[in-house]
Amino acid sequence: MQAVGTFTKELWEAAFPLYQQLISCRFVTELVAGTLSKESFSHYLTQDILYLKKDAEALGMVAARSQNDTNRDFFKRLEKDGLEVEFVLRDEYLKHFNLQEARVQSKAFADYSNFLLSHAQNSPIEVAYAALLPCFWVYGAVANTIIQKNVSSNPYQKFIDTYTGDEYQYYTQKFIEIVESNSVESEHKVQVKEAFVEACKHELAVYEESYDIALNLIVKYENRP
Repeated sequence: MQAVGTFTKELWEAAFPLYQQLISCRFVTELVAGTLSKESFSHYLTQDILYLKKDAEALGMVAARSQNDTNRDFFKRLEKDGLEVEFVLRDEYLKHFNLQEARVQSKAFADYSNFLLSHAQNSPIEVAYAALLPCFWVYGAVANTIIQKNVSSNPYQKFIDTYTGDEYQYYTQKFIEIVESNSVESEHKVQVKEAFVEACKHELAVYEESYDIALNLIVKYENRP
């Protein structure tokens, strides 16, 4: 998953400091080491299921707004795949990890979902594309780091295995190409870059919230009378 032109190269360079924070944050490093608390993992997985529904909704919006038939079909496929992943995580992974389904979105995940939906509905289409791209590109890059550094006998191995697959890589690369072709001559380049970087900040925020949830639980437990 690599930049395919000058503009997507600029996007990656603008977001690279955030990518470095992502791969070095405590949630990712402890997930890789297999030492992440169950509370943190539970928060992330259960909230991710709710988030994927909103992400699919946003993908459906940009599909409907896309003037190019190829792009429209591409985003419709991503919408469908996102709902299928949400279904598998809810019906298989919650049971595997013995977790209860979340009913309400937490602040960080809700903020990210609202950000995507707002851009998908209201922004110039190339800006909307850029807002949605980090969920695939930056998330995928973080996933590659997790896969490469993963320890053996990791209790979260089943979840980590969801990061693998050539199809995911293919769709992400196609998404990068779409953003490049739609943005390289756009009058909204500044907005495109701002949306991309802002989405990366949301990616970091959901990891940080998921890690901090466990810390808050521990503090509450330690302070009980």
